[in-house]
Amino acid sequence: MKQIIAIIRDERVEETKTALEKTGVPGITFLYVTGRGRQKGTANAHELGEVLNRNFRMQLTSAETAHGPAESGKEISAGSLLPEKKSESGFLPKRMLVIIAHDAEVESIVQAIVNVNQTGRYGDGRIFICPMITAIRVRTGERGDKAIS
Repeated sequence: MKQIIAIIRDERVEETKTALEKTGVPGITFLYVTGRGRQKGTANAHELGEVLNRNFRMQLTSAETAHGPAESGKEISAGSLLPEKKSESGFLPKRMLVIIAHDAEVESIVQAIVNVNQTGRYGDGRIFICPMITAIRVRTGERGDKAIS
């Protein structure tokens, strides 16, 4: 039994969930996290991808609601306003997923996560595979492999 911990881009969650469902993964826990790697929390708008665009759209929607409709005819994008962004804390938004799996399933799960999340850019994420001593299903008291089946 292994624990798979993956840190991925926030905008890749839906595709990752779909890929893992196709692999037959019965349970996944997703957490909102922040972090930084070699880039020290600095990323340009292209590297942040849809996260910046989605956040920017949300800000525009909030501004339109508060102050009336935005000026028509003007196209504004997060990339044009934020050529480079360094978060104040040095941490960027990410998602962490945790999966407990049988040893035989680990490689196919890891490959599914890599296939969806690998873009070749900084910030694609990390995957950690840890040994599990045991698992207990609280409802039934089952232990070990039975608890995760």
